[in-house]
Amino acid sequence: MIFKALACDYDGTLASHDLIGPEALRALGKAGDAGLRLVLVTGRTFFEITRVCERLDLFDAVVAENGAVLYYPLEGLIRDQAPPPPLRLLAELDRRGIYYEHGHVIVGTGRSDEPRVREALVAAGVSLDLVYNRGALMLLPAGITKGTGVAQVIRALGLSFHDVLALGDAENDLPLFEVCGWCACPSNAFDGLQARADWVFPGTDGEAIACALEDSILPERLSVARSPRHRIAVGWAVGSAEPVTIPERGVNVLIQGDPLSGKSWMVGGLIERLLGRRYSVCVIDPEGDYRVLRRLAGVTWTAIRDRRSMERTLGRFERDPAACVVADLSELAHGDKVECIAAGLAAIRSLRHRFGLPHWVILDEAHYSLHRGGVAPEALGLEDKGFCLASYKGSWLSDKVVEAMDVFVLARTTAREELDFLRARLAAFPVDGESAVSVLPELARGEFVLVEADAGGPPRLWSFTATPRETPHVRHLTKYADQRVGPDRAFLFRRRDGRVVAMAESLNEFREAAACVEEEVLAHHCRRGDVSRWVEHVFSDGILATLLRKVEARWARGEIGDLARAVTAPLELRYGP
Repeated sequence: MIFKALACDYDGTLASHDLIGPEALRALGKAGDAGLRLVLVTGRTFFEITRVCERLDLFDAVVAENGAVLYYPLEGLIRDQAPPPPLRLLAELDRRGIYYEHGHVIVGTGRSDEPRVREALVAAGVSLDLVYNRGALMLLPAGITKGTGVAQVIRALGLSFHDVLALGDAENDLPLFEVCGWCACPSNAFDGLQARADWVFPGTDGEAIACALEDSILPERLSVARSPRHRIAVGWAVGSAEPVTIPERGVNVLIQGDPLSGKSWMVGGLIERLLGRRYSVCVIDPEGDYRVLRRLAGVTWTAIRDRRSMERTLGRFERDPAACVVADLSELAHGDKVECIAAGLAAIRSLRHRFGLPHWVILDEAHYSLHRGGVAPEALGLEDKGFCLASYKGSWLSDKVVEAMDVFVLARTTAREELDFLRARLAAFPVDGESAVSVLPELARGEFVLVEADAGGPPRLWSFTATPRETPHVRHLTKYADQRVGPDRAFLFRRRDGRVVAMAESLNEFREAAACVEEEVLAHHCRRGDVSRWVEHVFSDGILATLLRKVEARWARGEIGDLARAVTAPLELRYGP
């Protein structure tokens, strides 16, 4: 469940005529049983709310007096957030015959008395803010609002504001809406509040909220991905420069493209924007592409040595609801990486069930661990959403993983099997998938195609250029030279009679073998164009394939003396010695 807490206004929202009705009480009980933290928010004085609300025990915290008093029922703890009203102000109100109530901090009166209240403030030499609540007028020290009170409670409960749903109905609930990630109101709410809300529920008062809780919120039927307020810009549309955005919550994203297509740049930019919005993010980085993010404030970067260090690193999410953790696995052997990724994903699922954190899980090189024989999709909790997978081999991902993706961000893709994979997958979207796929081989670096299936709304298909990044992208090219593709995709060095004399599962293994095998073996493959074809089809590296194709052509023309050196030189140029 995306929501971990509800911050509920009292009068006009939960209660009518002073009391919370039986339907609303039942719904609040179900919310508490489902694990939601409940915060009661009211403009009433602390004394009044304890008098009229008989079930304060349902709530983890009470924000009374429009944010000026915090009460934690289980601990019996009361905290005033400002001093009491000056006695000389109360004397001036009495002198003018203005009826008022005062609490620990607040002074409440009628809105019709505003002119005389202002006179009393001037006469008393007191500066207080005037806050409107339908027909009521509240006097409070500057800066005290429902929002300030709820923000403090959110911190005290160890929650992220992104996981809190605010429910209100009046003008003084606007500050409450501002400090919570999501907001909703009944249909009789103040017009300005309805304009600000993510959802407007039919009905009025407690009955409307009860129905919303039982019919929409608890069954998780709210379309959080469709809220226009909760989107992150990823670029600008080609031609129109219109902002291109994706949902902040409620979706899974696949970012795919060839090596050196800008895929990792896009992922890094998305992480930066999530961090800027104070989302909790876990980056699982198998190849060290995102260590540059440690330059940003709030980012914890850790070199993972084993499963235990992975679990310790993820423990940060228990202490910080806005944590951004980069788990760098680049120093591990391939088998150890996969083991740590599997353990990390299992730990993350447990953390999400307990704390709702991290909000986003970024898994680079997802084909390492989420292939058909890898981590079971059921173990990930993909239904919880908030996964961003990056891969140049989407076709290797298990079918259930691919089916769980809601948004595709596609960079240049040239490998035929990857284009066929995307064509087949996008056929399930209500968009012209063929048009999207057909342009992929021609995209320049930094250009992308976005395909988003918006349930209940029009499909989205965009060609766009990426937004700039705060941190430079430092690519560790050498990682591709060590990437093993498995025996079924290995390069088999054969003599002309077909006998295999060596095998290479990575580019570095190819380089080592090419330096050792007989020249006639290399000549046989170069005459057939086998080397460039293998690099292009298996590694999707068109640049290296082009360099090798030139070597093969020069060999055919008799322009090369040392073939082994000529074949390995482009690999050194591309990926380093």
